[in-house]
Amino acid sequence: MKNPYKRTDIFRCNYSSHGRFEDKVSAYHVLQAKRCFPQGCIYFHWSCSRKNKGLSCKRGYHYVGRLCQGCSFYQDEKRHCQPKIVAPEEVYRAFTQECEVFDEWLAEMTNRQIPVSFRVQAVKPRFIKEIDRDHGHVRLSGYLLVMSEGFLDRDHFQDTFYALVSPGVQEQLAFAVGDEVEAQALLKMDRGRLILTQVRAVHFETRSGAPAWTNSQALVAKSGATYFPRQSGNCLHCPHGALVDVTERLEGRVRERRDLYCLAGMQDQRECHLYALHKVDVCWQQA
Repeated sequence: MKNPYKRTDIFRCNYSSHGRFEDKVSAYHVLQAKRCFPQGCIYFHWSCSRKNKGLSCKRGYHYVGRLCQGCSFYQDEKRHCQPKIVAPEEVYRAFTQECEVFDEWLAEMTNRQIPVSFRVQAVKPRFIKEIDRDHGHVRLSGYLLVMSEGFLDRDHFQDTFYALVSPGVQEQLAFAVGDEVEAQALLKMDRGRLILTQVRAVHFETRSGAPAWTNSQALVAKSGATYFPRQSGNCLHCPHGALVDVTERLEGRVRERRDLYCLAGMQDQRECHLYALHKVDVCWQQA
């Protein structure tokens, strides 16, 4: 069993924010989050001719919004974006059938405690960032255990999934890379990702002995973390790369996204050597 909604080879979309991902967009975003296929979506782009020239607002505003309506410098452009299928017809047909099977399986697995077993591939602090107007606050909400495969109930899930544990549980159990775990948990879909919550009855089949995150280390990493506007695949797979769940409230609207941060504080992802060293260490251990 795999999660077809993670796939980014099915659709492309020219919405401006997708430019960070080379217009690649997940099937979950198109089919579940926005439900914008095939009709597309319409949005309005606000701009100010004075601010575009580097001049200040005559009304004293610092950003363009609904209060600017009626101003002679205010511009409101209507834009229409539409996802396009880029997969071949036979691939798309197989994809839709895979989604139907996955949806049925997920409906049976959710909302009940199930036995799970997995080997921890990575442990990352999970940060939540909340932005209200110009103020942002980042807090530690727990830790994400990352698994490349495992057993969910009696089904072999051959795709990436996650487990969410609280700061207190991590301090108590000290999950680390390489640990082999059996437990009971709830399974849910979270913005296209399969996540185990309420992990309990934990039994360690094997302890790897690798270093484990502590809350104090996570808070230190948070203070020195750097933001990367582009989400490189190497950073996402690097132990130091972390996706931060961002909730932004502005003018009565709520916008949710995930921003990429480097917990090692690298300033430029193009010049980073950490992921390369991590891969070398893995190859050395396997030699």
